[in-house]
Amino acid sequence: MIEVRIPFDGDFEYEKCKSLYRKCQRYIGDDQPFRAIINNTYFYSFYLDGVLIGCIYCFYRGDDLYLNGFATRHHHEANMEAMRMVLSYFDCDIYSESIRKTAIYCLLELGFKKQKGNIYKYERK
Repeated sequence: MIEVRIPFDGDFEYEKCKSLYRKCQRYIGDDQPFRAIINNTYFYSFYLDGVLIGCIYCFYRGDDLYLNGFATRHHHEANMEAMRMVLSYFDCDIYSESIRKTAIYCLLELGFKKQKGNIYKYERK
């Protein structure tokens, strides 16, 4: 079962999340400092059997809610479950931007539809 932690939780592992972010940063297209992401987004870290497997954060770009994230390798199903959880937290359309084939595959599998360029949209029905 996936465990979710947010920055306000007493057991939130800031340094582990920051380390994973730095390891994945060049792949996710985000050049913000980790502290800015924690302070300016809806940030969720995900654990499988007590081990950090990834983080997902949502933020507004204009009036649109965007999703981004980073994760360890070889946890596809658990990461998909975590993304489904985050999608369920919001009742609006959600966008994501990516050029990474593995990320795009995950977005399409979750029901995102390609828009223009590298933008994908999850529409609430």
